[in-house]
Amino acid sequence: MKKIALSSEIYQIKRMELQTLPIEQEKFSSFKSDEIIVLLDEKGDDKLIAGTEKVKASAEEFLPVRMAYETYPVLQSFFINLIKPIKRKFYKVFPKAYTTTLACILENDVMRGERNESNAYQWTNKKWQISREEAQKRYHDLYTSIKEHGYDKKSPMLIMLNRKFGVKDQILQGHHRIGICKSLNVKEVSISFWAVPKSFEFMKLLIRRKKS
Repeated sequence: MKKIALSSEIYQIKRMELQTLPIEQEKFSSFKSDEIIVLLDEKGDDKLIAGTEKVKASAEEFLPVRMAYETYPVLQSFFINLIKPIKRKFYKVFPKAYTTTLACILENDVMRGERNESNAYQWTNKKWQISREEAQKRYHDLYTSIKEHGYDKKSPMLIMLNRKFGVKDQILQGHHRIGICKSLNVKEVSISFWAVPKSFEFMKLLIRRKKS
């Protein structure tokens, strides 16, 4: 039986985009929350399942939202997250993109390291490696594009919900764009989401231990 899992982080989402989502609070009436919650759908049919009144009443441009998705029972999810090749088979891909602030991404601590001109496109995986000249060219082209034309919201940054140990959201794609947007003082960007099955909450202890 599928369960509802929540993102580890709260995302500032443009209120106008939330207002266009269908409301399905009655169907999820047993799911109690004081937060604004969007249920992500693999077909792009995302729904607002909590916090409807807050969306209607607020005049703020961006509202704090927690993302939700269907997952598996926590014990099954725990074992799925143990082995990467198995874990990849259970990735969920949600196509709908949302507008957020760059500040939100930076404050949520979802980065896996910063990318800039000096370390652009330098990967540990050998099959992804490219020459330094090609890496600098790619970075320069991306920098110039964003500087001259602004951030392209049709190319959202990708966040994997509960990617780390099954309990912590992390950026999957977009590190270079985040670094460039930060240097160019870009305020708004777009994001979309993937997700892995949600594991036991106690797995967060591993994250704290690694940071300390």
